[in-house]
Parts: sequence; C-alpha cells; structure tokens
Amino acid sequence: KKNLLKIPGIGTSLVQNFEPQKFIHLAEEEMTYTSKNDIKIVSYTDQDFPKRLLNIDYCPLLLYVKGNFEVNHHRVVAVVGTRKPSDYGKMMCEKIIEGLAPYNVLLVSGLAYGIDAIAHKKSVELNIPTLGILGHGLDRYYPSEHKSLAIKMMANGGVMTEFPIKTEPDRENFPMRNRIIAGISDAIIVVESKKKGGSIISAEFGNEFNRDVFAVPGNVTEERSEGCNKL
Repeated sequence: KKNLLKIPGIGTSLVQNFEPQKFIHLAEEEMTYTSKNDIKIVSYTDQDFPKRLLNIDYCPLLLYVKGNFEVNHHRVVAVVGTRKPSDYGKMMCEKIIEGLAPYNVLLVSGLAYGIDAIAHKKSVELNIPTLGILGHGLDRYYPSEHKSLAIKMMANGGVMTEFPIKTEPDRENFPMRNRIIAGISDAIIVVESKKKGGSIISAEFGNEFNRDVFAVPGNVTEERSEGCNKL
C-alpha cells in the first residue's frame, strides 16, 4: 500500500478499498481456464507479441490467443465490410481473397456476419492462414453460429482478443476490437460499408496508424457502398 500511494493520481481512499485477494482470485480463475483450453496469454513485453501493435497508440497490454499461426507474419491484410453484403460484395470479397492467395499473407477480420465470415471461409478454403479478432472473451463465440468456422480456422490461423474470459460481446467493445484489426495489419481492405459502421472505424484507425487503406468502389445509389465510395 505504501508503494501504491507513491503513484500520482492514486489516493488514500482508493488504496484503502484495494482488495488484492479479490484480484488474485480472478487471475487464478483466468489462468486455470486458459491453460485448460489451450489459450495463450501474451503480454506486450513478450517476444511473440504482435510487433505492429507496439507502434500504435493505446496498444493492448495483454492478448488472449488461440490457434496455430505466426502472429508476426511478414504480410498481414485485413478484409472487412458490412454484415449484410450484396451479391456483388460477396463476389468481390472472394475475388480479393483469391487474388491474395499467391502472396503468402495472414488474412485478418472480425469473425462477424457478412464480409468478415466470407473472408474467413474463403481463406480456410484456400488454406490461407486467417485470424479472427474478437470483441469478447475466449470462453464464447459471437455470433455463436460462427463457432464451427472458428474451429476450422484453428488449424491454420486462430482467434485473438484483448478481453478476459466472461467479457460479454458488448457494443462498446467492437470499436476497441477494430483498432486491433487495423493495428495488427499492413493494409485494410473495405469491401462494402455504409457511411458509418465498424468497417469505417477500422479504416479510420488504419489511416491514423499510417496503414494502407483500400476500398472497393460500388454503385453510387447503393447504401452499402456509400462508406467505400466516401473513402
């Protein structure tokens, strides 16, 4: 407690209410669950922490990782887009993944409905390593229908999150997830998106982090292309 009081901004009342045993119990529970379920906890001080993330503001301190892939792969490309793509969007997403296949990339997306799932599925089909960045703890999958897809991704890819177990897929978690999608990638490709949404947030983070951002052009009368055409 004496050491805590030396830290600027930490006052007496906070120190008096600090219950280390409570947090030790939570940490033990976390360690037990992760070790039983083959989940690796990686600190930002570890050698196998994603080096690209170290170069962004608000870098996560811990990551929870499950699967079989090289996190510091020499080419990392994110493909993101709307949860409700058009036939054109689906086709373009698959064509882009097919075009990336010869270039030995790690394909990153968010394991969400729509473009994300299409990108992951096509990557699995073509044996491209693919990584899903999640907005919740690794004791669940959201949406739950994508659990089987996530399991298929484990052989040549996997899943990653900064959120501990028991973290719900709350709305505010997904912009935080999107900064990791952008930060861990060299390039972000937005296939279809409205003017506002998670994909545009990822693109804005990409620009902020000095990543290459690409957008698939679409019909000017199509709402699902407004965000891409604006980019």
